[in-house]
Amino acid sequence: MHTLSYPEDIKEQYKFAIEKAREDRDRYFSWIKNEIETAIALINKFDKIYVLGGLGSKLIKATPTFYNQFLATYTETGKDEIQEEELIQDDDEIEVLLEYAMNIATATPNTNKNIIPTQNDIDEIYEQLSKIKVNINFWELSADYPVGGNEFDHWLRTNIMQDTINVRGDGYHTHIQEVYKEVFAPFDGFLQQYYGFNSSDIFNTILKLDSLVYSKIGNPFGATQSHKRLTEWMDEVGQETIMNTMMETGKHFITQFAEANPDLQDPEAPENIIMHHLDNIESFDKVFWVIPKTDIEKQIFERLSTEFGANEIFYQPPKFKAFPLNDTLINLKPLIKEDDKYYHFSLNFAFRNIFKITEELIKSADTVYYENSFKGNSNSNSRDNYIEQKTKQQFERLIPTAKFYHSLEYSIVEKGQNKKTELDILGVSNDTIYIIEVKAGELNTKHRRGAIKGLKDRLKETINEGSYQCHRALKYIQENDNPTFDYIEAGTKKTLTINKTQIQSYFKISVTFEHFSSISANLKYLINSGVLSPDFKWTWIVSLYDLMIFADLIQSEVEFKEYLSNRIALYDRNDIQFSDEIDILGFYFQNHFPLGQEKEDEMMHIVNFKDEIEDYYTRTGVGMPFIDKPKKRND
Repeated sequence: MHTLSYPEDIKEQYKFAIEKAREDRDRYFSWIKNEIETAIALINKFDKIYVLGGLGSKLIKATPTFYNQFLATYTETGKDEIQEEELIQDDDEIEVLLEYAMNIATATPNTNKNIIPTQNDIDEIYEQLSKIKVNINFWELSADYPVGGNEFDHWLRTNIMQDTINVRGDGYHTHIQEVYKEVFAPFDGFLQQYYGFNSSDIFNTILKLDSLVYSKIGNPFGATQSHKRLTEWMDEVGQETIMNTMMETGKHFITQFAEANPDLQDPEAPENIIMHHLDNIESFDKVFWVIPKTDIEKQIFERLSTEFGANEIFYQPPKFKAFPLNDTLINLKPLIKEDDKYYHFSLNFAFRNIFKITEELIKSADTVYYENSFKGNSNSNSRDNYIEQKTKQQFERLIPTAKFYHSLEYSIVEKGQNKKTELDILGVSNDTIYIIEVKAGELNTKHRRGAIKGLKDRLKETINEGSYQCHRALKYIQENDNPTFDYIEAGTKKTLTINKTQIQSYFKISVTFEHFSSISANLKYLINSGVLSPDFKWTWIVSLYDLMIFADLIQSEVEFKEYLSNRIALYDRNDIQFSDEIDILGFYFQNHFPLGQEKEDEMMHIVNFKDEIEDYYTRTGVGMPFIDKPKKRND
């Protein structure tokens, strides 16, 4: 069990460092700004294609693929002969640092073309960006309490900002893919009308980007991606045409393929496909060059690309020039265009922003349509309605022994007045009631930069409101002998009457589309900051993507109820710290519940228990077969 008790001297050193930073924050701020200017100068000193390529190569080495995941699990003869460079190179920072470098690089033109950095130069840029990130995190931690706020407001603000600076991704690839396709498919006609392509075209084009980069890397995985491109080209052109060209011109089919795919072409050996080593810096202009194959892909590449110098907004306002949380274009335009060539430096970056990209296309085409049809509840196919339906589906997978109803109405007396109110989802099993609210609200850029009033208001609209609505429905059920709910099924109005005689357990659950991570996990902080009423705290708050993991892995209703009972009990303890729901699930799978009595001066940190779950989704996500699902141990 990951139980830590911090030595008093460490606590005092940390407290001293915070106090010192607070004593002269202006000086600290000036120092950070100077360090940022140093990073800008280092990046602008060279051809930025190669700078970003150098950082991009680090990300490739740190990214799971079928090949490096196979090697990681390989146990047969010859394991000792696997080269270190063939294994995944763990790097928790590179994805964030590359994104930061892309922001800086695209803020100004690429004025030093053909000046190629050395590996030492690239490493120096990496270290400089890392230093800035660490110190901005610490600078935010040492900030004074927000005006009119308290220590819990400070915790809330810094937690959101640090999450934005340091964390990338809200869900696993397979779940994001599933939700994306289902959310945007109803709007394909709209996209087709305005842009000439639909969400499926966007998805397929973005999904292809990483493969285009991998296909030029000189390892077995790169070779498979290159061969995939070859077979696709042969299918597209046709064997007969290829043979006729060979007969007429004498060009080998590989030469024809290379001419059609110049990013793979070796000018010195036209009958070979060139593959590059990731330490060969001079090859990065080829490795990260991606070429659209169709008119639709070209249109999408154009929509997804920006140029060096176009992202000047990242330098605004001047006081916070090039701070990581500044406004930027690259989240919506993850490709960089230079001399009519497109470059894809950050693997998974475009995919990670695919929701934002597609939503922005809809919004840019018609703001009214975006607000009234894509969002909201007036359109049955809206994103918000989809999230509710998807949540119901996940609970039906998770607890097939229960019956789930949605969009229910019931009558209450509030402030002496009769009124009808709603409940998103109600689940009923033999002995348990599940009261479920769904909230589609998201944090915007200002919230993520720490605008405390707007942040707290949005959290009240999501976390507090969902918890309140669950509390209200539970109160109605418990205070009425025969609570009834009206709902529509197959176009017919029906009434559900709850028979409470067999009910032994009630669970309140609020599902959010936003992944609030450690914010929703630490409800006591939200209560003390005034975001959440203490009356509503016994609600399990979970994101849709985390719920999908539970639906995949939990084996039975008995198991789920056992988890929920222990999980909700954590809200009332002072000796537990955690920041990830899936860590708690892994903790449960390892049979660490129930917990014993609280111990004074001992803090239990529930961390790294999700590793087995992470490995499962990573390895199945890259296509590895026969990977066992994580589950609760029987010991």
